Amino acid sequence: MSLRKSVRRRSNWYIYLLTFMIMSLIVSFVIYNIWDFLFPAENLPAMTSSADYRPDASYDTTFLLMLSENKGAVPEYYMLMSYRPGNESIVLVPIKESLYAEVGFSRGTLTTHYGDGGSRGVMLAIQNALGIRTDHYIKFDKDSFIGFLDEAGFTPINIPYDLESEEINFLAGSYEFAGEDLYNYITYPDYGQGEDYRCMVQGLAVAGFINRNSSNLTVPQLQSLFTRILNTTDTNLDFQDFVKNQPAFVFTTQNSFNIADYYIPIGSYDSGGSFFISDTAAATIRDRFGIS
Repeated sequence: MSLRKSVRRRSNWYIYLLTFMIMSLIVSFVIYNIWDFLFPAENLPAMTSSADYRPDASYDTTFLLMLSENKGAVPEYYMLMSYRPGNESIVLVPIKESLYAEVGFSRGTLTTHYGDGGSRGVMLAIQNALGIRTDHYIKFDKDSFIGFLDEAGFTPINIPYDLESEEINFLAGSYEFAGEDLYNYITYPDYGQGEDYRCMVQGLAVAGFINRNSSNLTVPQLQSLFTRILNTTDTNLDFQDFVKNQPAFVFTTQNSFNIADYYIPIGSYDSGGSFFISDTAAATIRDRFGIS
């Protein structure tokens, strides 16, 4: 008799469990189908995505780029770079080292102002001559320039005619230059067409480098390139600048293509060889940089 009672208990327990499972399924099905009625979608907070993000003007930055052959030497080449990620714009302006400016009691070319005040002296000279304040400077030497380019990638270059010198020759044609070839090309001793042509060569080269290598970079790749600049160049950047501007950098690499362009300022020379930028050219640069 105890055996029959034991069997009956197991049978009742099984029926109760099965009934509970069926009822749970029914209740779940009903709740699922009336959920949208009970909790309308318009009452839920809107979700944002990376596609909704665009950097504001607080990320706009102007850089002074400089290049010398040897570390610690006076730069031979200067370039302004305006980075406006919200406008998906990078504008490059090669600046002649013979640009005349006045800084306090110091008067002369950028070479003079670098000798008097280093990179910050050049920043002040450009501010006085062009009405443009630069936020950061980066001074490359030959080794740091080549190393940075080699880590980032190749640069498309089109050479319209043969270039021949005692040490370096370039044949006319289209190329994908690594760092050393690009350095040798943009510092070629004499193109035979004046300094404006050299500025054009440098503007085209740097814009081509940026447009070829700035897309689809990961955060570790961006960080590695930024760290290389910190470790191998003379700069007033620090790692917190990368942290602060990382959202803008990520936006640019994910969304902006062929972002870089260049502008060659016009002007005149005095009898001593100093270059005076025209008022029209200075105003054009400010406009291209988004400076009112």
